[in-house]
Amino acid sequence: MNKSISLVAAALLIFAIGCKQQDFKKDKDGTEYKLISNPNGQKAVEGDIMELNLLVKYKDSLLFNSIEKSAPRFLPYDTAQLPSYFKEVHEGDSLVLRQSTDSLIKYGQGAPFMKKGNYIIQSFKVVKLFHSREAADSAAKTYEAAAKAINKKTVIDKVEKEITSNDSLVKADDKIIKDYMAKNNLTGTKTKWGTYVVIDNPGTGPNLSDSDIAEVNYTGRTFDDSTFDSNTIPKFGHVQPLYVDMNEFRVIPGWIDGLKLMQKGTKGKILIPSYLAWGTTGAPPKIAPNSNVIFDIEVTDVLNQQQYQEVLDKQQKQMEQQRQMMQQIQQMQRQQQQKQQQQAQPQEKK
Repeated sequence: MNKSISLVAAALLIFAIGCKQQDFKKDKDGTEYKLISNPNGQKAVEGDIMELNLLVKYKDSLLFNSIEKSAPRFLPYDTAQLPSYFKEVHEGDSLVLRQSTDSLIKYGQGAPFMKKGNYIIQSFKVVKLFHSREAADSAAKTYEAAAKAINKKTVIDKVEKEITSNDSLVKADDKIIKDYMAKNNLTGTKTKWGTYVVIDNPGTGPNLSDSDIAEVNYTGRTFDDSTFDSNTIPKFGHVQPLYVDMNEFRVIPGWIDGLKLMQKGTKGKILIPSYLAWGTTGAPPKIAPNSNVIFDIEVTDVLNQQQYQEVLDKQQKQMEQQRQMMQQIQQMQRQQQQKQQQQAQPQEKK
């Protein structure tokens, strides 16, 4: 048994033992939970960062395992934001949440494989507590390279399996894209996976590679020219550059596939077949299942990993400042409420 499999087995064993030892409690928001305590663990305090491993199960199927993906979660211990069942955790504790598939299906959040009368089980293991953001960030970086490699391989394997096993879909999407291009007088280059790239204004320098971070402005449209997202149109609420790490797939696969034919300063279009976009599920209500999509793209800059890390550090600092400001506001509000209550007490006695 290799190391990763043994870790998974150990985590599942802890999970199984915990489920047998105690019943689920119900929080006021309806969430069913149980806390499997580590009596010797240090209690989390305000300002700590929790390193969490996560397992998600449906019946006997393991839907997600952060250990296998080398991707633990790092979550601030913020009592103003966390649900009540997270507020008494210690280092080494396990928190198990149970959600009925009935409620997920009722509100349209259930996956196709889900049946009524079952549960989605999420098991969080508090691996370690960090007392500063710097210490947590340092720990997180040790996982990054492995997590990127695992995620990248998973996506590539899935895409290439889809292409080889669903020839009819690939051909149908290709015809739709070529018909759209002919109708709109577009000329482009087809990638190995089936994305078409139309260059309106070429950029300079080498094409984007796996080591690059592309700074991008974009507008996404369906083939009936309905705009569903943009980072340049104010009504979509995020007018700011998008950073695309070419070595991982945090965007749809068609983006990475198409951007590889672009350079710094390139303006153009990427026409993406459905199997490289949102596939059979789509992204309702704006994107129907099996939809081919088109993105107007401008590569405004190309960064290396060090430059990108500086951007991330700046963003993280801004987020931390905002979080501290929110804490101060909430503290002032609590103090004001206490003051009002104290002022009201003598009047009540009279």
